[in-house]
Amino acid sequence: MKKYIALFILMAVSLTGCGFHLQNETEIPARFKTMTYISYDPYGQLSRNIKELLKDNKVTLANNDVSHNYPSLNIIRESIDRSTISIYQDGKAAEYQLVLNVDAQVIVASEKVYPISVRIFRTFFDNPTAALAKTTEQDLIEDEMYKQAAKQIIRKLKSVDAVN
Repeated sequence: MKKYIALFILMAVSLTGCGFHLQNETEIPARFKTMTYISYDPYGQLSRNIKELLKDNKVTLANNDVSHNYPSLNIIRESIDRSTISIYQDGKAAEYQLVLNVDAQVIVASEKVYPISVRIFRTFFDNPTAALAKTTEQDLIEDEMYKQAAKQIIRKLKSVDAVN
């Protein structure tokens, strides 16, 4: 029993010493702990996911106040494209590729602009006999794509901080 406790303590100490972090834990740099968020679609799926991640990371979202010089995260555009990548023998689409493109920018000190671009790819099988199921599946896939895009955007704030 003492062996297992000693092994557990040794593993815990070694993991904390090597800089290991949990996968979903994104460290927001200190300069971005208060920032503004601007999106062309403030109530869309991507905006909700980004705001939730910022809230989880204890980031204060300030109003678009000119008197304060907060960094700003701007979502410029997002689009989901769907292209056929395989077909059935009768010529109908069998498999699609969904591509989510997000263009954003971080503005620091009202003058330095850092572009952020995110692309997420997923494949989607089309089953013509189960129309309702494929619509539900596609919605779930798109929701997951938006969540992953939001995580990547927040993660890229670290690279913006490293540039300065």
